[in-house]
Amino acid sequence: MIGNDYLFTDIGIDSLGFNAPRYYVKLEELAKERNVDPAKFSKGLMLKEMRLPDTDEDIISIGLKAGYNALVRGNINPKEIDAIFVGTETVTYAVKSVSNIFAELLGVSSNCLTQDIYNACAGGTLAVLNAIGLIEKEVINKALVISADISKYPIGSPSEPTQGSGAIACVLSKNPRIASFGKKFGKVSGNINDFWRPEGDENAHVFGHYSVDSYLKLQLEAYDNLINHIGEFYADYYAFHAPFSKLPLKCMRQIIEKRWVHNLNDLLNLNRNQLKDSLFKKIDSFLQDISVLPEYVYLNLKERGLSSSRLEKLSNWVVSNVKGKILPHLSVPMHFGNMYNASVWSQIVYILENYARENDTIYFGSYGSGATCISGMMKVKYGFKSVMDKGPRIEDFMQNKERKSVKEYESIKRGESDPDYLLGSIEAHELNGDRGFTLRFCDEGCIIPNIEGLNYCPKGHDGYHERFFPLYAVLTSEPVKSDKYDLRFLNKGLVRIANNVNKDETLEYEIRRVEIKEEKGCNAPGLLNWAPKYIPTKYVVH
Repeated sequence: MIGNDYLFTDIGIDSLGFNAPRYYVKLEELAKERNVDPAKFSKGLMLKEMRLPDTDEDIISIGLKAGYNALVRGNINPKEIDAIFVGTETVTYAVKSVSNIFAELLGVSSNCLTQDIYNACAGGTLAVLNAIGLIEKEVINKALVISADISKYPIGSPSEPTQGSGAIACVLSKNPRIASFGKKFGKVSGNINDFWRPEGDENAHVFGHYSVDSYLKLQLEAYDNLINHIGEFYADYYAFHAPFSKLPLKCMRQIIEKRWVHNLNDLLNLNRNQLKDSLFKKIDSFLQDISVLPEYVYLNLKERGLSSSRLEKLSNWVVSNVKGKILPHLSVPMHFGNMYNASVWSQIVYILENYARENDTIYFGSYGSGATCISGMMKVKYGFKSVMDKGPRIEDFMQNKERKSVKEYESIKRGESDPDYLLGSIEAHELNGDRGFTLRFCDEGCIIPNIEGLNYCPKGHDGYHERFFPLYAVLTSEPVKSDKYDLRFLNKGLVRIANNVNKDETLEYEIRRVEIKEEKGCNAPGLLNWAPKYIPTKYVVH
C-alpha cells in the first residue's frame, strides 16, 4: 500500500513484548491418551503443543514479564507510561483492577490511568482503541497495553487440545518506531451465544460448529466494514484471532472466495510486476499442507465455467499469496494454543520479528465471543528493526520450555499438586546489568504500595522493606525446603526457588501467586499475594 500514507495516523506501536509459561503438553501424546487420531489435532486443528501454567502461575505472573519485556525492548522509562490497560477474560478478582497491580510492580508513574477491559478475546484490542483515542486527545502520552490470558476447557472435551496461555504487551504513543495504526477500523457486534463461562466455573464452554460459524461471519463482516471506510485493499500480512490455527485459514478462504474473486477479470489479469514481491513469496519450508485451500477455490470457480488455464493461474496465485500472507505466523497458536486476548497480537509480534519489511501493511481481525469483531490496519515504520531485533523473541519462548506428561497436566489442572516451597539465596547474574524489579513489603511479606501515607500493611503487620530482585540470578546456596507456607522469608534475604534446581545454576525471575491458607476473615484466601520465584533458564537475553 505504498502511497497510501494518508490512511494511517501518527499513533502506533513503539515497543512490544511477549511472555508465556514454560510448561507444555505435546498434543500427539494427548491424542493417544484420549484415543483420538493424532492427525485430528495436527492436521484438523493445525496444533502441535499447548502451553500450561504452573499451579501458582496466573495472568499477573504471565502479564508482568510481557510488560517488562516491552519496556526493556524499547528502552522506555516506566515513568513515561501514564496509562496501563489490561485486556483479559481470565479474571483474578471480582473487584480489583489487575492493571493497578501491574502499575505497582512495573514502577510506572503514579499519575497513571488504569483500566481492565473484559470483552472475551477482544478486550485487548478494545484497550488499544482506548489508548489511541486518549493519545489523540492528548489526555495521555504513552500507554502500556497488556493482554494476558489462560484458556481452560474441560478434560476430555473437544476444545481441550486448543487450550493455551500467554501474554503480549505493547507501548502506544505518537511518532511510533514500529508501526502506525490506520485512521479507520471495521467493527461489528451481535448478541450471540457462541462461547461462555458460567460464574464459578473456571472452564469455558463452546457450541462447536455454531461458534465457528459466528467467528467466520463476524470476521467477514468486520473486513467488509473496513472496506466501506477505506476502499479495497490487499495487505502484506493477515492476522486473525486463532482459537486454533486452522480457523484463520478458514477465514482467509472465505475472504478469497467470497471477496477477492468476486471480480474475476480484475483478479485474473493481475500483473505480477505491479505487485509487491511479498504477494508471491512462498514459504516452501512450512510443514503444513494447504493444498485444500486452492483446491476449494479451483473447484468453486470450475463450476462457474472458467477455463483450465485461467484456473491454474488463479490457483498458483492463491497458493503463493496465502503462504506468505497468513501461514508463517500461525506457528504461534500452533505452539502456544489459544491465548485469547493475546492471540492475534502475538501473531503480529511474530510477523514483525521475523518477516515484516519497512512499509509493509498488516491487517488484523480481532474477534471476541459473545460477540464482537474489530478489524484494522497497521503500517510498518522505517527503522523498526532497531527495536524489534532486541530480545527476547517469541522463538526464544518456543525453545525455552519444559514438557509435562498428560498425567502431570491433569494433576495441575485439577489442582491436585501444590508447588514445592523451596528457599535459597541468590546474587545477580554477571550479564544481568540493572534489569530487575523492586518490591516493597512488610515483615510478613505482604506487598505494599510505594505511596507516601499508604506505605504500610493493610493487614496490620509491622515493618517496611524495599528490595531489588534481579531479572537473571545465580543460586548461591543449596535449596532448603520450608514447612511454613508464608512470606516472611522475603525480609531475610531469601527467595522462592523452583524444584530441581542446584547451587550455582542460572535462574530467571518470575512472580507467582501465594495464598496463605491459615489466614482468616478479611485476610482469608482471595486476598492474593505475589512473591518472587526463581526458575531455571538456559537463556540469558543480552
